[in-house]
Amino acid sequence: AVVSTQSTGAGVARWPQLVPMLPCGNRRIIEDMRATKRFLRTWKKPVLMMFCNDGISGKGASKELFKSLFPHGVDIPITGGGSLLPEFKGEELAQHLCRFLNDNKKKK
Repeated sequence: AVVSTQSTGAGVARWPQLVPMLPCGNRRIIEDMRATKRFLRTWKKPVLMMFCNDGISGKGASKELFKSLFPHGVDIPITGGGSLLPEFKGEELAQHLCRFLNDNKKKK
């Protein structure tokens, strides 16, 4: 059995910070990331966000970034998955995803 711990969740929390966004990073990558953020801010199609509310990524900057990019998005908190959300809560994630897809198929 895989156990989610503070140390295994540390990578999830650190990952978004590794994307170069400061002038000291690769200039082309920085511009690509900024362009991506600008594009995502214009996205009007349905968005489903599922973060574990007891994991590092569900409490940190990653979740807040996505919520700011997609204020119209559906945010479903998942309890009990930690940093290994797909491994521990795969069935629940699939149920939410299927419901989201079915609900949004009707809106076309």
